[in-house]
Amino acid sequence: MNESFPALGPEVDTSTQQCSFSPDVSDNTCQVPALWHIAWDTDLENGFACREHMAVVQQRFVYIDRHPIGPDCGMPGARWDFDHKRCNRSDDTPALAAAKELTA
Repeated sequence: MNESFPALGPEVDTSTQQCSFSPDVSDNTCQVPALWHIAWDTDLENGFACREHMAVVQQRFVYIDRHPIGPDCGMPGARWDFDHKRCNRSDDTPALAAAKELTA
């Protein structure tokens, strides 16, 4: 094994992200497993939505981006990747530097 690449950890269970829809903003009332990660504004205030509430969001609200929930959504240090429609943490890891070197 190439020491430039880290050992892979266990697969992250993203099913624990719950829909944060709240019609009165006082409390999350849905709590169904989320399917979508939504960026509301350029400060990247964000939330999670289930299928039903993503449809409500699309009908009633403005947002800057969305993508399906993935393993890096909500992880410390994750960044919103607008180009690839996902969150990721790989842009600041030694593994990415090694991958770039191998493909250069």
